[in-house]
Amino acid sequence: MIIRFLIGLLVIVLLLGLSLVMIPVDSLLKRVTDSSGISYSLAEGNLFKGRINDLSYVDTVPINLGDFNYEGSPTITGLKVSFNTDDNSTKGVIKRNLFNGNLHVKDFITEAPYKTNGLGIIEVQINIEQMTIKNGICHQIEGKLSLSNDSYKETVSGNVRCLEGNVYEVKLLDSKNNDMGLMIYRPGFIDLEIETAILKSDVSIFLGNRMGFTIPL
Repeated sequence: MIIRFLIGLLVIVLLLGLSLVMIPVDSLLKRVTDSSGISYSLAEGNLFKGRINDLSYVDTVPINLGDFNYEGSPTITGLKVSFNTDDNSTKGVIKRNLFNGNLHVKDFITEAPYKTNGLGIIEVQINIEQMTIKNGICHQIEGKLSLSNDSYKETVSGNVRCLEGNVYEVKLLDSKNNDMGLMIYRPGFIDLEIETAILKSDVSIFLGNRMGFTIPL
């Protein structure tokens, strides 16, 4: 989810950081795609501005990013890249420090549907105010995640915490700050537990007070 998208964008930031200002990004990508796990259908532009279509990256699991536009600019310590999808459903800013390799993410917003066996489609919205990644691992994060579903009485949300090994945890609350569940992201899947009290229909007699799902990514 969060880290899947950011890892893929990190690949692009690294490539742009290695490129000269006016070298076409397509030429650079072609040099590394065979051995890096990167694939795409179209790449055009250079360091300052461009577009990449059908971008994907394979690490432990395939990361499909789709199409996005980017604008890059040098900073005192490295490189800043702003990015967005055509519909602005995903956008943000990533800064890479070329001295220590750290990544700093700001104003990252994304939303995506996820299919579950029990509740159909769950809409996930993520708003990360800032995040620091050191050596590929989340070091610090400030942001919120929200979940909505047609069967929910209301949207539930919570603060995102990064744990060891690129594991993320969100304690879900309703508008009155009642505990409504827990979401844990691990590379490759999401574990989601929801209090049945949030559902419009009373199903606690059948499912108990809490129901759980594992969502493969």
